[in-house]
Amino acid sequence: MATIGVAVAGCGMIGGVHVTALKEIPNARAVGAWSRSTERTRQFAAQHRIRGYTSYQELLADRAVEAVIVALPSGYHAEYGIRAADAGKHVIVEKPIDVTEARARSLIEACRKAGRHLSVVFQNRYAPASQKVRKALDAGVLGRLVLGDAYIKWWRSAQYYTSNPWRGTKAIDGGGALINQAIHTIDLLQWFMGGAKRVSGVVRTSTHAIESEDLGIATVEFLSGAVGVIEGTTAVQPGFKERLEIHGQRGSVVLEGGFVTSWKVEGCAEGDYVDPQPGSVGGSASPVISHERHRAQLADILAAIQAGTPSQVSGDEGLKALRIVLGIYESSATGRWVDVG
Repeated sequence: MATIGVAVAGCGMIGGVHVTALKEIPNARAVGAWSRSTERTRQFAAQHRIRGYTSYQELLADRAVEAVIVALPSGYHAEYGIRAADAGKHVIVEKPIDVTEARARSLIEACRKAGRHLSVVFQNRYAPASQKVRKALDAGVLGRLVLGDAYIKWWRSAQYYTSNPWRGTKAIDGGGALINQAIHTIDLLQWFMGGAKRVSGVVRTSTHAIESEDLGIATVEFLSGAVGVIEGTTAVQPGFKERLEIHGQRGSVVLEGGFVTSWKVEGCAEGDYVDPQPGSVGGSASPVISHERHRAQLADILAAIQAGTPSQVSGDEGLKALRIVLGIYESSATGRWVDVG
């Protein structure tokens, strides 16, 4: 099987998740990594037994690298993704695609102009429970959807925010609880519900000494006419599993911590759909992340690159969740509904 050489820009926890996942994908080669810290790059490369680049330019100049995973802080995603596309590399960018819509669209256009593949990492779409729900929705099992809600009530300590100076900043992190933590579940919500039309929301800095929000709530109107609620926070102790509720004319589905915990739908046997002994992948009180869902998405992305087709989460698709979050921020500042569709 032909393999694709992949390098990672960013040697933090998420970068490590990607390298671990790549090593379990038959058509992938984890070539090397780079970060803005020379010492961190050295340690990371030694730990994962891959090449450590001394500069981003050296990474881009390596002909063995065909695709770059940008796992740097959010405010750098477009900048480094554009440089990769200009160097002829395919681009895989961690969520969010960037922290402003303008920069996100610049990245999308740069990849389109270079003829390079662009994917945004929303690995929770690839969880078995998410795929099961999506398949049921596509088959019309729930009937017309009327209500969809997302609740992400997590806890992050003061030490989490002080561990890196960019955490919780508007310029680099893009915001707080909504754009960093809740955006995964927001993406799932809009994906299940068929896209959002407009939002009205309020954000607050309630507990942590950070520049941006640690709590946000919003009402959402979806393109279908259905409505819903988003609640996202890192200020709730001790932290709870994220919860998604999808309600249609024929019944309701609930996911908690990435697993189906309730399936009350006409004509369906609940036992056929509810996940046994549900647990949580990742942490509601700590940023611990399994590599399994990343592996599933990266495998899909690399297969799409080899086939010359778009992956499930293209740049345009990845932009949708960002627009919802930015719309909530704008609505909180202006007191008005904001179009995001």
